[in-house]
Amino acid sequence: MLFGDRLRTMREGKGLTQDELGKLIGVSDRVVGYYEANVRFPKNPDTLRRISQVFSVSVDYLLGIELGSEHKTEGYFLSDAGRKAKELLRDVQDIFNSEQLSEKDKVEFFRLISEMYFGARKEGAIFLKVE
Repeated sequence: MLFGDRLRTMREGKGLTQDELGKLIGVSDRVVGYYEANVRFPKNPDTLRRISQVFSVSVDYLLGIELGSEHKTEGYFLSDAGRKAKELLRDVQDIFNSEQLSEKDKVEFFRLISEMYFGARKEGAIFLKVE
């Protein structure tokens, strides 16, 4: 399940309108609609945190991350570029886990990755869905 699908299910389950949820998390109802349509993704980690608080779930749950002893990434990527992306994710995970980045740098990294992703989507690039 993608982020937007998960968000819509939780919002409807709680009986909230897009407008009500937007006010709780600090965005417009239009932005909530974009999230739910999987057109946009929160660029600010604080928005994800607020969403997780509204629904009493973890950010990992919002992102569809299954946790075990390590993040499960096997089988998500089938192409050569996908395998390279997986290697990059492991490198980034190692950097985050070693606390080499400050919180400010982590937020900036997240913002830039989000910006690149949505910029590429806007230009018509195709992405594999990670569920």
